[in-house]
Amino acid sequence: MCLEGGCGACVVNVSGIHPVTKDTKTWSVNSCLFPVFACHGLDIKTVEALGNKRDGYHPIQERLAHMNGSQCGYCSPGMVMTMYSLLESKQGAVSMEEVENELGGNICRCTGYRPILDAFKSLASVSEKELPDIEELKICPKTNTACSAKCPAAASLIEPECPVHIVANDDREWHKVFAVEEIFSIFSKIGTKPYMLVGGNTAHGVYRRSEALKVFIDISSVEELRNFFLRTGELIVGANVTLTEFIEILNRTANNRPNFRYCREMARHVRQIANPAVRNAGTIAGNLCIKNQYPEFPSDLHVLLEAAGAELSVAESLIKSQEKTAQEFAQMDLSKKLLRVISLPLINSFNTTFRSYRVAPRAQNARAYVNAAFLLQLERDKATVKMARLCFGGINPQFTRASRTEKLLVGKQLFNNSTIQQAISTLTSELQPDWIMPDAPAEYRKGVAISFFYRFLLRVASDNNVATVNVRFRSGATMLQRPLSSGQQNYDTNKKNWPVTKYVPKLEGLAQASGEAKYSNDFPPFPGELYAAFVVATQPNATIGKIDPTEALKLTGTVAFYSAKDIPGTNNFMSDGMNFFFPDVEEIFCSGRVLFHGQPVGVIVAEQLEQAVRAAKLVKIIYERTSDEPIRPTIKAVLMHQTKDRIVDQPISSRAGPQAKVQMAQKLQGTLEMGGQYHYTLEPQTCVCVPVEDGMDIYEATQWVDLSQVAIAAALKVPENSLNFTVRRVGGGFGAKLTRASQIACACALAAHLSRRPVRFVMTIEANMSSIGKRYSCISNYQVEVDAKGTILKLTNNFMQDYGSNLNENVVDDAKVVFGLSYNSSSWKVEGKAVLTDSPSNTWMRAPGSTEGISMVETIMEHIAWVTGVDPMQVRMANMRAGSKLLTLMPRFRKDIEFDRRRKAVDDFNAKNRWRKRGIAMIPMQYPLVHVGALHAQVSVYAKDGTVSISHGGIEVGQGINTKAAQVAAFTLGIPLEKIAIKPTTSMTSPNAVMTGASMTSEVVCFAIIKACEILNARVKPVRDELKTAPWEKITQTCYTRDIDLSVLYQYKKADLKPYSIWGLSCAEIEVDVLTGSVQLTRVDILEDTGESMSPGIDVGQIEGAFVMGIGYWLTESLVYDMSTGVLLTNRTWTYKPPGAQDIPVDFRIRLIQTGDNPFGVLRSKATGEPAMTMSIVVLFALRYALRSAQKDAGRPDEWIALGSASTPDQIFLKACNTYDQYKLN
Repeated sequence: MCLEGGCGACVVNVSGIHPVTKDTKTWSVNSCLFPVFACHGLDIKTVEALGNKRDGYHPIQERLAHMNGSQCGYCSPGMVMTMYSLLESKQGAVSMEEVENELGGNICRCTGYRPILDAFKSLASVSEKELPDIEELKICPKTNTACSAKCPAAASLIEPECPVHIVANDDREWHKVFAVEEIFSIFSKIGTKPYMLVGGNTAHGVYRRSEALKVFIDISSVEELRNFFLRTGELIVGANVTLTEFIEILNRTANNRPNFRYCREMARHVRQIANPAVRNAGTIAGNLCIKNQYPEFPSDLHVLLEAAGAELSVAESLIKSQEKTAQEFAQMDLSKKLLRVISLPLINSFNTTFRSYRVAPRAQNARAYVNAAFLLQLERDKATVKMARLCFGGINPQFTRASRTEKLLVGKQLFNNSTIQQAISTLTSELQPDWIMPDAPAEYRKGVAISFFYRFLLRVASDNNVATVNVRFRSGATMLQRPLSSGQQNYDTNKKNWPVTKYVPKLEGLAQASGEAKYSNDFPPFPGELYAAFVVATQPNATIGKIDPTEALKLTGTVAFYSAKDIPGTNNFMSDGMNFFFPDVEEIFCSGRVLFHGQPVGVIVAEQLEQAVRAAKLVKIIYERTSDEPIRPTIKAVLMHQTKDRIVDQPISSRAGPQAKVQMAQKLQGTLEMGGQYHYTLEPQTCVCVPVEDGMDIYEATQWVDLSQVAIAAALKVPENSLNFTVRRVGGGFGAKLTRASQIACACALAAHLSRRPVRFVMTIEANMSSIGKRYSCISNYQVEVDAKGTILKLTNNFMQDYGSNLNENVVDDAKVVFGLSYNSSSWKVEGKAVLTDSPSNTWMRAPGSTEGISMVETIMEHIAWVTGVDPMQVRMANMRAGSKLLTLMPRFRKDIEFDRRRKAVDDFNAKNRWRKRGIAMIPMQYPLVHVGALHAQVSVYAKDGTVSISHGGIEVGQGINTKAAQVAAFTLGIPLEKIAIKPTTSMTSPNAVMTGASMTSEVVCFAIIKACEILNARVKPVRDELKTAPWEKITQTCYTRDIDLSVLYQYKKADLKPYSIWGLSCAEIEVDVLTGSVQLTRVDILEDTGESMSPGIDVGQIEGAFVMGIGYWLTESLVYDMSTGVLLTNRTWTYKPPGAQDIPVDFRIRLIQTGDNPFGVLRSKATGEPAMTMSIVVLFALRYALRSAQKDAGRPDEWIALGSASTPDQIFLKACNTYDQYKLN
């Protein structure tokens, strides 16, 4: 998906002979980064090698599927191979902690990680006793008997130590070498050709490799560079040792040698670099060479080695070398030089402390905002500084050592406030951060660097048992430590209705976990197939004068370029027949004025994907600009430039009714800012179009077949019945593939239509993020008057939402409806406006409008509680509509989760800790569920064996729609679940189908299937009555002989189902590191009304996944634009950070309310896809609770703390209001 080692979807297992030990080793790598030529001599296993339907599944695959750890399934093969590699590398003996740490490089956008972690932790050798033993891993998946070790190896692991030299058609060379002599021999032969030493090739995930490179030298098997040994006073480590090996070497040395104990701290830090698959391939030298080539890179190793006083041996030839410090190495010319070894010195542990720190956007797999490493030695009096090294990264490209502060400390009595304040003053003058977007602000990076230094001093004081340290300050000596996570899921089941209400693993789980599940891009190449890539505009507000593809078409493999002028029909990827939803035309290709940076102007097709991507960049666009109109990619930019014509009134608003007059009303006002959010589907926007005899076969990753079908037909001027759509599944949707997929499909179909060849279009992550819309950002301004009890007397809320470049997909109205739904809003006035910005047209994303609506109103409730001093839940109950179910649920939930006891414990903790704070909050939720459109379901029974096939108009995007469909069919027909099979969605069996979205589709599909099955039951009833106890197969055979139609097509209509409300409550408890702004969700409780859940395992997964997506929205995911160009700067996994496996709640508890009292639901159930997303703002309220305590301790007045999304560590740190004069020991 990302092609940079940032998502984990492509992880594979590698086995090979270690060049030093000659033992067979196994490890995981990102296949997107690992060069094919580097596989020489290695055994590569993909998920298909583990198990499959024909030969049997591997226990890892079975466990993941059984525990519902796979939803859309796109991440599942990578997850399985990560776990497999861990178990293989440890001979099956792994701890639960190792399992949780190992998933640092694997992103899952669907599940919320909890079921994946539970599945894999159940395979740990120290997991719970009631779980199956680890010996299961030795069962052969083919025979289901004990492994006999007789299967032939997939490839030989005996690597012949002879050099390899390959010359490609374009004169690029690949060398594999086994000795240092061979490296220098190649250096002497290649002259001035640009070259690259290849260790793990992981640097490509940070900085894209130059296309000018001509020579690649694989040095991974050079024994000298992979060795390590101890000699007098030094630990010598080969420079090409991988980071994973380096961690093991450091720990082993620290355990055995007292004067190398500091290596344990270094190992702990190295474990935080990148992710396991990257650390398995990436090397010490590779990391340091990135710092050399890109001085702005905040290399953790550079800082660690500089602080430890390491020496780096750099060879210029076989007989000449130089010894350099890490800082000197970073400034060297490395042309035809080789970093051979790293020498780590012996450091007398007596009176010496070495510590290192880093802070990043999320817990794992994120580069540091700032990192630091400190070494300090005291005299024998354990108070006077003898020596100090203070090293920092992430400040500016030239700065590493705080030398003036180091000198100031030497000879000083350390443990007094005067020395500390002098040192901080000097350090403050030395730290001069730059600020290059999208990095965190300079103010934050400087502040957290100084906090690291203060934290280190607290640690030194602790190590030396300094009794004068204020007990409230002591927790500041350590970073947040995450314990092992856990989860609880509580729900009921009704055996009378099984398989409905039963926990049923997702039907496709095993296929997804084994790699057998096929997505749109998994079809083998069709004969003559071409690859497509967008050509994009880069100058918003300019007009396209001319497009010149001449240079692009000269590139080898490039076939054609198509633009707006080549479209036979309508240049619009939104349906003309759906004007209620989509009033604006959205061009497939820009034909005039450029609306945003990254807007597609055409498509290049080529023989290979790389050729198409490269050629797209060579197309020249000549712009005409008539004014210097500023670029406004955000709402704030529109407001700053006072561009009032960009702010559009929406037709519906709520007006205040009569308002009571109260003389002593309290007034408050505030602002809530909510940023955008990228859908981050693991499957990119994808479409494959194949011209066929009756038109075109289209395999699209879409949530809305009908929209794409209508748009393509209009664009190509062909009948709709000539377009044959097939969608088996989609690798994550969340709204990304509702309307936006239509643009990719139109471009792909146009290219196939004009070239008369199959075309495959798979967008890169940069293209996805830059050219495709996201969640609507929103700014809310509110004014409220309340009485002493918090009852609202008057409320005005004016909010604006960023629609991007057009007004399609209205969400303002959704936000308005939800805003006042739970409360007595008769005295409220709510107005929403749409803002047009110079950015891609934004689009629906999980709980669109409702997320903003609930967030706005609940923020106001919190603000009222702060102003009045009334308990926040009492404020809500005082304003709740009479008869609301929440009036009953709130007190019960509060008691069940022991909210009051926990809040007191939080307050006690905060009173005892200055630099660590906790917060807790609780909110209610009422979510409206409505049904729209029409949709078909076809149920067909095969007479001979009684099996049943179902095809429906919904799209399986990971929400478990097919599983629920099979459950209700089996229940209604009264047959085993195993008899049911779900077939792909096609435009033939499900024409004119409404979108899959808005949480409703599983319900309406199940409704249509039930109706179809009821019709079948009516047809079959006479035969059933006659044959009485005969098996189902006998009944269907008899029906066949009597010409009874065993296939039914039923169309659901929106009038078939009535709207209803979904109720919920959530509570979050959080811990904040005040010195860095990092947070940890210690516990989350969610209570959600699911009616009588049709499939509780599926519903729990939807709730957990939605809530964790919300955690990302509020805490980690930030879209940053260059305001002068409109470029999205956070457009890849390196810069955009959804939550990882260690960002979820440590204790995650879900309880379903299954009252069975939903007469409007299908089989008394309720939807679950989106509501929990709206409750995730509770994490922000818990954060505010913690920050109030921090600000109080900082001496700040008790003022309302405005928080929004994304509240990343830099925002949190600055809200804590730390001042350097507070950094004291007592």
